[in-house]
Amino acid sequence: MNISLFSNGVVRYALILMKYTSLAVFLVCLMCFSAIANNSYGQKFLEQTVTLKLKNKRLTDVIEKLSEDNQVKFAYANNVVKPSFKVNIDVKQRPIRLVLDDLLGQFHLSYKIIDDVIVISEQPAAITTAGLSDDSKQAIRIQGKVTDDTNQPLPGVSVRLKDSNVATVTDVGGNYTLTVPDSRGTLVFSFVGFTSKEVAIGSQTVINLQLLPAATSLNEVVVVGYGTQRRGNVIGAVDQVTSKAIEGKPAVNLTQALQGTLPNLIIQQTNNEPGAYQTVNIRGVSTFGNNSPLVVIDGITGGDLNLLNPNDIETISVLKDAGSAAIYGSRSANGVILVTTKKGSKNSGAALSYSGQYGIQEPRVGYKPVPAYQNAILRNEAVVNAGLTPIYSPAQIRQIQEHGDEQWFLDAILKNAPQQSHNLSLTGGNATSSYLVSAGVLDQRSNLVGPDYGLRRYNYRMNLSTEFGKLKVTSILAYTRTEIKEHSFNTGTLIVDAGRTPTYYPIQDAQGNYLTNDVLAEFNPLGILEKGGYRKRDNDNIFGNLTAELSVTKDLKLKGVIGGTLLSNHMFGRVMQVNFLPKGSYGSDRNTTDDNNKNLFINSQFLAQYTKTINKDHNIDVLIGVANESTNNESNYLRLKYTDPELGTPVTGTVIETSSTATNNNKVETSLNSLFGRASYNFKNKYYGEFDFRIDASSKFAKQNRNAFFPSGTLGYRLSSEDFMESYRDKFGDLKIRGSYGILGNQNVGDYQYLNTFSVSPGTFYSFNNQPVSTSIINFANPDIRWERAATFNIGFDATFFRNSLTLTADYFNKITRDILLPPVVPGTFGAGLPDYNAGEVQNRGWEVTVNYRLKTGAFNHTFAFNVADTKNKVLKLEGGDQIRTYDEMQIINKVGLPIGSYVGLKRDGYFQNLDDIQKGAKPAGITVLPGDNRYVDVNGDGIIDDNDRFVLGNGFPRLTFGFNYSLSVRQFDLNLFLQGVGKRSMFVRGEQVEPFHVNYSQVMYEHQLDYWTPDNPNARFPRLAASGSQSNTNNFRRGSDMYLFDGKYLRVKNVQIGYTLPASMAKKVGMRKVRAYLTGQNILTFSPMKFIDPESTELGGNVTAGGANSARSYPLPVYYGFGLDITL
Repeated sequence: MNISLFSNGVVRYALILMKYTSLAVFLVCLMCFSAIANNSYGQKFLEQTVTLKLKNKRLTDVIEKLSEDNQVKFAYANNVVKPSFKVNIDVKQRPIRLVLDDLLGQFHLSYKIIDDVIVISEQPAAITTAGLSDDSKQAIRIQGKVTDDTNQPLPGVSVRLKDSNVATVTDVGGNYTLTVPDSRGTLVFSFVGFTSKEVAIGSQTVINLQLLPAATSLNEVVVVGYGTQRRGNVIGAVDQVTSKAIEGKPAVNLTQALQGTLPNLIIQQTNNEPGAYQTVNIRGVSTFGNNSPLVVIDGITGGDLNLLNPNDIETISVLKDAGSAAIYGSRSANGVILVTTKKGSKNSGAALSYSGQYGIQEPRVGYKPVPAYQNAILRNEAVVNAGLTPIYSPAQIRQIQEHGDEQWFLDAILKNAPQQSHNLSLTGGNATSSYLVSAGVLDQRSNLVGPDYGLRRYNYRMNLSTEFGKLKVTSILAYTRTEIKEHSFNTGTLIVDAGRTPTYYPIQDAQGNYLTNDVLAEFNPLGILEKGGYRKRDNDNIFGNLTAELSVTKDLKLKGVIGGTLLSNHMFGRVMQVNFLPKGSYGSDRNTTDDNNKNLFINSQFLAQYTKTINKDHNIDVLIGVANESTNNESNYLRLKYTDPELGTPVTGTVIETSSTATNNNKVETSLNSLFGRASYNFKNKYYGEFDFRIDASSKFAKQNRNAFFPSGTLGYRLSSEDFMESYRDKFGDLKIRGSYGILGNQNVGDYQYLNTFSVSPGTFYSFNNQPVSTSIINFANPDIRWERAATFNIGFDATFFRNSLTLTADYFNKITRDILLPPVVPGTFGAGLPDYNAGEVQNRGWEVTVNYRLKTGAFNHTFAFNVADTKNKVLKLEGGDQIRTYDEMQIINKVGLPIGSYVGLKRDGYFQNLDDIQKGAKPAGITVLPGDNRYVDVNGDGIIDDNDRFVLGNGFPRLTFGFNYSLSVRQFDLNLFLQGVGKRSMFVRGEQVEPFHVNYSQVMYEHQLDYWTPDNPNARFPRLAASGSQSNTNNFRRGSDMYLFDGKYLRVKNVQIGYTLPASMAKKVGMRKVRAYLTGQNILTFSPMKFIDPESTELGGNVTAGGANSARSYPLPVYYGFGLDITL
């Protein structure tokens, strides 16, 4: 059978992408070679020897002689190498490096190699003596060393005598020497990105100093939409983290590494299995549909954070308000995440870096079964309380106790597993080019028992930038491959069935046969994991980006960008038959699945930017651009039963059973055309104004609704720039107020809902009037469907105190989203689906605060970073009435006036303690209530507990999210402690975690359920023990009450690192620039009222209205302990 995976259109687009990525590869290789070759050539030339004897010759003549004899070019200015400079030289077989040092040094000249040319310039004097008195006898020679907060030397630090022009800079080792007139002065140490320091000289002749990174810098470059801005000029709600915030974390992907680092960047783990992704949310919930933000990677929209190597990341910016995000228009309503990858540096030698980690993942399960004999006793108690006959006789219980406990099934299918990562990067550059080449591998083995389950990810990246005069060309090429191997079954089912089995049942007999029992009558999870087959998912992602930027004039720049992503997903599944004893089996040897999916995304942009400063006070920045984004998605799946029972794949002679074949093909193409712009103005860096806009035309909507305009306006005022603030400079470094308002869009909806959707089959769907019908309508059209629009207001405040050692940022926001798309409710007899329609309105508001503080006490350098945020939403409009999803234990409702996805149910009011309580209290109609049963609040006082007595009980979305990071460095040692948590959340827990001996599915009771009502324990967490599902227990379980809600707040020690950095002098002796070793741990401790389920786990996904209940039926959260090593050559 031949299935066409690509149409001609896809091939054409793929060839276009390959063309540009091939060009990028060529440029990368060419310029990496060029940059490396230039550096290596220079070093080789300097080590050549020369024999030369000249007397009283001009220096220019000697240089010319060296040039001719060695075929090398020199460059210098006439006022640098003056005709009056004369030298004598008599050398035999002396390295040119030493010859040049001797010749040029006597005239205070130096040289550097730039593109095969030796450039001679005036030597930056180690000591600038201007300003010294004639009486040199009083002069003092000061020397010392300057290091950073990790005790690494800082080259290029300016060391200046205050109020004079006596100055020098530190050398490569961070050392300096300076001669000053006397001891009454003060030295000023300054370096970009670090907090300046002043030190009184006094009697000191050796002054060693440590500079700390600036807590915030007005000159810090912040990545914003389609460009960058100085931190001091940013007036939108933009947060940014650098690579330092994620370095050393044993995170499997970037989203995991970002958790807790920024306020209101809410990241939740829905599944901990290798290859599983986290949900990412910015500033809470604003729509009933997809709340995921837009991701932009190196200027190309639509990327996947989980495919990136965290080691390749330079910065991550989060655009939160309309002022910063409106330039992304129709996809910005949920916020925007901008990722910038690392690049090389010009005029730097080649640097090879390695970073690696190896550790062990230990699965942690919070709930544990009671011992086997106790489980039998409690099970008897439960059935007796329900009026039934005991299951186990005293003799059987004694036999169980004497035999002891078998291994719990859940423990049997879990194991410790290794996790490791290794990364290499090569960076460097010359005067016009820079390059970065990196490769990384991540290997995370599964905690589930089985044959080589787990995730392997391979990352390769080449980033190149080069300048041709006024033209700057940047090319990026990245390739990611992920390989995920997993079992052929459902993980949740395996875990829940293993956990439901009491410990008096063995999982295998002495011969290794897989056993069943009266809980798992025809099922054994260990057998399925070890021999039941597998699924293998291979995903290939190619990312290419080519940018050309032309500086037309000093003020005008033009930029063209073309880039894209080609993503190929392949899944092969193989089910193998496993037999159990005494009965039952799983699977069939002939079931095979082959799925393929390919996505091609191409993004082209053209931008013009004009930047001008007029009369030093008026600063103007105007950006205008156009863009096109096109996607092409093709997928097919193949379900076959092969006659080959071993291979499961077609081989020569294999006959496919056509009667058991299923195929499907699907193709979707979309396009988005855009015009966007930004105009910003500031006066004296005091008053700021900015206007952003985007006009989008999307193929997802009909022509009359296809175009939309998304504007925003932002104002800012820097109070600290006022003259009256001058006297407070030492206390208040920067005080800025900013505000924005704008309209953002959301097009996270299904494709082409304005058109009817049909399915065509070669067979027959049904017969009509005795005629076969092979075409069926799947969904009817809604030609009036249009964009969701979010009106967003934000006001913020930025402040720095005490010379930038303390920084504070605070924001308040209010967003109202209108025209929210909702699926209509249709009866099942309708026969087809209806498209979404614009019918909802939601308000979402909240606040966020970030505080950073740096403190130095002697040799101890402390850094504190804390962020906390909260959001709350409310449904304002909901056409068609309330939306309710009913579970046996709870109702989840969307209703005007309530937050999205609110939990609704009965509220407990203790327990009926005796028959008198029962007689006087309100009870459900037709149910027999006994002492120890739940007593519910009777809202309307009618004496009957029913649906009219329901309360709004809570909400599953996290609130009061926070993160805290503490860093300490003491000489060569460093410590980093990262805490993360949630201050308010209701966890809806259902199933066997709440109900002992859950219906007929479970025969186990867990330790946390031992806190049940008895006359001696009247205030227990759970009601009296009775067989779940029995008439006598109908009042308690599956009634829909707050008994199923738990306090989900928590504080987690997310990451701890303890490191040691080898002194630079020792590292240099072994040929290295930097060596750091460290121990690290992740998810080490958790403090929470919720003890038996991981409080971080969530039942919510990107679409919060699709959430259900948490039943601990998922892959457990692993605790990680490991070792790491960073080396730079």
